[in-house]
Amino acid sequence: MSELVNVQHLLKEQSRIIEMLVAENLPLSKILERLTETIAVVFPDVRATITEYNEKLHSLENPIGPRFPRAYLDSMDGLSVGPKAGSCGTSAYINDLVIVEDAMVDPIWEDYRDIVETYNIKGCWSIPIVSATGHLFGTLAFYPDECRAPSQEEVQVFNQFSHLAAMIIDKKRSEEALRLANRVIENSPAVIIRWKAEKGWPIDYVSNNINQFGYTPGLFLKEKIDFSLIVHPKDLARVEGEVDEYLERGLDKFKQEYRIITADGKIRWIDDRTTVTRNEHGEILYIEGVLIDITERKEAEQQVFYLANNDPLTGIPNRRYFKKKLEKELTKSGHTGDHLAILYIDCDNFKQINDDLGHDTGDEFLQHLSKRLRNCLREDDIIARIGGDEFNVLLTGVEKEKDVLKVAERLIRASSEPWEIKGNVYHVTISIGVAIAPMDGTSVDDLIRKADRALYQAKASGKNQLMWYIPKMSI
Repeated sequence: MSELVNVQHLLKEQSRIIEMLVAENLPLSKILERLTETIAVVFPDVRATITEYNEKLHSLENPIGPRFPRAYLDSMDGLSVGPKAGSCGTSAYINDLVIVEDAMVDPIWEDYRDIVETYNIKGCWSIPIVSATGHLFGTLAFYPDECRAPSQEEVQVFNQFSHLAAMIIDKKRSEEALRLANRVIENSPAVIIRWKAEKGWPIDYVSNNINQFGYTPGLFLKEKIDFSLIVHPKDLARVEGEVDEYLERGLDKFKQEYRIITADGKIRWIDDRTTVTRNEHGEILYIEGVLIDITERKEAEQQVFYLANNDPLTGIPNRRYFKKKLEKELTKSGHTGDHLAILYIDCDNFKQINDDLGHDTGDEFLQHLSKRLRNCLREDDIIARIGGDEFNVLLTGVEKEKDVLKVAERLIRASSEPWEIKGNVYHVTISIGVAIAPMDGTSVDDLIRKADRALYQAKASGKNQLMWYIPKMSI
């Protein structure tokens, strides 16, 4: 199923449902039938059903689902609520979302395998329809055309439909005002926006819950503030370029992730599901999107990436990141013919600091040393802590031997400057081994081993110097 929400139909169909709520003589079943049809429009690869909870019989009855055969709906009528009563019966039992990726193998569908096979049921995700006071009205079920689980963003939108269904039922049963349906939309985490297909993306509709970012609809509609003005400056060119590319390719549905600046200056990550609406001549009428705040997810992803690729003590890249970067640059140089230099660095007398002052002070020294070494390199060069007092450096675009020598001299000079630690002055030197790609090899591990071997020779030859790898060195 495409994860892109068809915003145009979502807006139109929600309006129709609200209009139905106003028509007092329209049966509840007709309104709920319209809701399931709305889901089918928004999610073409998903079928939906709604069942009503019978509190006395503790069962689900009167299933509604226009895209299902009548025989299937009849088989669901009177479904008992319990822990192994399919997705809907179980969802009503535990009063929570139930996700079944494959109904043919999931144990809660064990008693309904014949139904699964007969009506080609793949997965089934069911969510209870519950009133604001916690009263169970029934269940809303989504049947994807393939065996899979929904994404987090899909679940958020499904929850919106569940809340809307609850509001509809509540309204018809208690004759509540139209504000109940509107509350669902405005309390939804998804902000709905419609843009004009003009430079700057002027907005002609935005839902009130844009206020979660500190803005009001009036700011965009009355004061004519373009949406592009709140997109993060570092993301704007990319976002505009992607949109231009999608439109040139004739894509009318696409997804983007980018940052926006909130009214109070904070940065939030946005998941934008976009739909393009065209006229009969293929000309763009407007562009619509559903915006969901994914800041927490992005921050978690960034934190995981940082921990996986950086040394926790010094904050510079670790061995894992260095090897991945080297592999990437080797592939690139294989096409361009550029040369790379791999430097293997080791402190010559770091042990003295550890012995004299302890490991905590030794760690502090390594933090300062990594900063000194990093400041000696170009912006595109990579330095990584391999372990202990050992570092690897990757130099790209090496044209001459002196390019490496200049960097090595800066590294040796920076490290040899005196260190004053706890009133004592220490002189620490470094030794460097160098291997060059592609002359000394074209594989990551081979080049690192050869640079390490050259380092060994540098230390054996007096330390505080650079040594090039030569083939006669044993590895």
